[in-house]
Amino acid sequence: MSNQTNEEVKVGHGDIPSDVQMKPVSLGTNDLGAKVDPAATPKIGESSILNDPKGHYPSVKVAVIGNVDSGKSTLVGVLTKGGKDDGNGEARKKVFNYHHEIENGRTSSVAHEIMGFDEKGKQYIPERFNPNKNKYWAEVVSHTSRLVTLIDLCGHEKYLKTTMFGLVGLIPDYSMIIVGSNMGIQRMTKEHLGITIALKIPFFVVMTKIDMCPKHVFEETLDTLQRLLRSPVVGRKPIMIKEDSDVDLCAEGLSWDKICPIFCVSSVTLENMDRLTRFLYLLRPRHDQISVIKTAKHPVEFDIHETFMVTGVGLVISGIVKSGTIKTHQQLLLGPDKMRAFRSVIVRSIHVSRLAVEEAASGEFATLAIKPMDKGALTRADFRKGMVVIDPALKPTPIWEFEAEVVILHHATTIQTGYQAVVHCGVIRQAVNIQKMNAELLRTGDKGTVRFRFMYHPEYLQKGLTILLREGRTKILGTISSVFEG
Repeated sequence: MSNQTNEEVKVGHGDIPSDVQMKPVSLGTNDLGAKVDPAATPKIGESSILNDPKGHYPSVKVAVIGNVDSGKSTLVGVLTKGGKDDGNGEARKKVFNYHHEIENGRTSSVAHEIMGFDEKGKQYIPERFNPNKNKYWAEVVSHTSRLVTLIDLCGHEKYLKTTMFGLVGLIPDYSMIIVGSNMGIQRMTKEHLGITIALKIPFFVVMTKIDMCPKHVFEETLDTLQRLLRSPVVGRKPIMIKEDSDVDLCAEGLSWDKICPIFCVSSVTLENMDRLTRFLYLLRPRHDQISVIKTAKHPVEFDIHETFMVTGVGLVISGIVKSGTIKTHQQLLLGPDKMRAFRSVIVRSIHVSRLAVEEAASGEFATLAIKPMDKGALTRADFRKGMVVIDPALKPTPIWEFEAEVVILHHATTIQTGYQAVVHCGVIRQAVNIQKMNAELLRTGDKGTVRFRFMYHPEYLQKGLTILLREGRTKILGTISSVFEG
C-alpha cells in the first residue's frame, strides 16, 4: 500500500499553496471559530420566498453522482428527510420516483429533492414525512429562505445517458461524487468524474458506508481517491474535512477548481452528516459563472426537460430558465417540433419548487402550464427531446448543421469523416454525423474543427454552447463555433 494511505490534509492557510489561498467564509457569527468578515456577510433572509411575492429566492443545484450501490439515494434521503437509515436502504424509498426502483434499489430516473434552511442556516425538516411531494415541498419552502436542490442521478452504466442528461441539461452548480468506502474507486466513478471535469463543474467527494467498512479497506479506498485527485488530469488538492472550520473554508474555495473536499459519512450513524449539511448550506449559486445562464433581462429561453398531462390543468412542461424572465400570460414560441416548426403558445401558470408564482427568472427550475394560441390541440405526442420555449424576438431557426472546436478525450482508434455518435447539448440528445474535418484523422488528445449534421431532426442551437459526444467509451468535448440553417 502506498505511503500516502494515512495522509490527511488538514485545512489551514499555512497548508494550502499560495495560488489556492482562501479568504475566510463570513457567516456573521463566530460559532465555529471561523474568522468573520461582516462586509461580506450574505443577506440570506432578504431573498426569502416569504419576503418576495414573485417567488425568487436563492437556490443551489447539486448533482449527486457516483457508481451504482454507493449509497447516493440513501444519502439524499437522509439529507433531505432527516433521520437515520436502517442499513437496508429505508431512507432511499422516500426519494425514488418509481416502484421498480424501490424493488431493485437502483435509480433509473432523475429525482429532485430539496433541503431548506432559515436565515441562520438551520435546516427545516417537517415533523411528519408527507409522501405527497407537492405538500412536502410547500411546507419546506414556506419555512425557509434558502434552498439546496439535490439532483439524484443514476449510477448504473445502463442509465449513463440519463446521468449525462442530468449533468449537461440540468446545469448543476456543483457535483457531489459519492464513493462507497467499501467498494473502492469503480470505473463508473471515474466516468462520472471525467464528465464533471469536462463540463467544468466544481465538485466534492463524499465517502459513504464508513460504519460498515473495515479500516484497511477504507484506507485503501482513501489512498486511491487521493492519488486520483492529485493526478495531472484532475489536478485537485484533496482536503479531508475533520473540523467545523474546514467546512467554512472549503465552501468558499470550492468554485476555484483548486481543491476537492472529502467528507466521510455514514447514513446509519449520521457521523459527519452535520458537517456535510452545513457545507451544502454554505454553497452559493454560480449563475454568473455559467455561460449558458444569462440574466433575467435577456429574452426568454427555456429548455424543456419533461412533459405532463395534469387533470384539470392540461399540458405542463418542466425545465430550466436559461435566460430572461417568464411571466404568466406571456406569449412565447414552442419548438422546433416534429414538423420542424415553432408554434405560438401562452403561459397559463408557473410553479417554482412546486409553488405557484407570478414569474420564473433565469437560473430557476420551473414548470409551466401552456396552451397553443391557435385552435389546435397540444398533447405530449407533439413533443420530442430537444424542444425549447423561446421569446419570439429571437426569431429562432431550426439548425441542421453546426461546426465545433473539439478535443478528443478518448477514442480507441481514429475518428474520420462519416463517424457517428450521440451529441449531448443542453436538452438536445441526438445522433450526429461528421460531415468534414480540418484534419484527415483525429486521435485521443487531438484538437480540431469538425462540422456535424443532425441525423433525424433540426435543433435550436447557438454559438458558444458546449457539446459532449459519447459512443461506447469514446468521449469528445467541444464548443459550437458556427451554425448552419441548411
